[in-house]
Amino acid sequence: MVTGWGLFDEATADNALLVLDEAIATWGRPSAIMTDHGSQFFANYGDNKAPGVASFQEHLAKLGIRHILERVGHPQSNGKVERLFGSLQLRIKHFNSVEEYVTYYNERRPHMSLDFDNLETPVQAFYRKWDRRRKLPVQQLGYGGMEI
Repeated sequence: MVTGWGLFDEATADNALLVLDEAIATWGRPSAIMTDHGSQFFANYGDNKAPGVASFQEHLAKLGIRHILERVGHPQSNGKVERLFGSLQLRIKHFNSVEEYVTYYNERRPHMSLDFDNLETPVQAFYRKWDRRRKLPVQQLGYGGMEI
């Protein structure tokens, strides 16, 4: 499920944090986040540099979110994100905006990786898997007009 997105001229830590904080405010705090080794997420270092900590990593640590780095040279680790990008590129011409596409992707389009026999959408899977002991996210009141 797409919980946050943004269109920016540059992939920066500040932009990544903006999207992250908005997603958390809407959907709740995840226990872990997987990213690639992009400089907006991870303090890359070379032979002559000591490893550092990126502001994105510091922010995750403050929030108690585990940062999982995908293996270098193994884009399959983030396969669902890569698949989303491919689907978006193919289908965006049929939508008025990225926001409209994300609503379609989350609410209307059944995903084969979910309960496809029942044509489950990502938002339905989110609520099916929601830990009832935790506070429900803001969207619980009705996501995009869909009855939950």
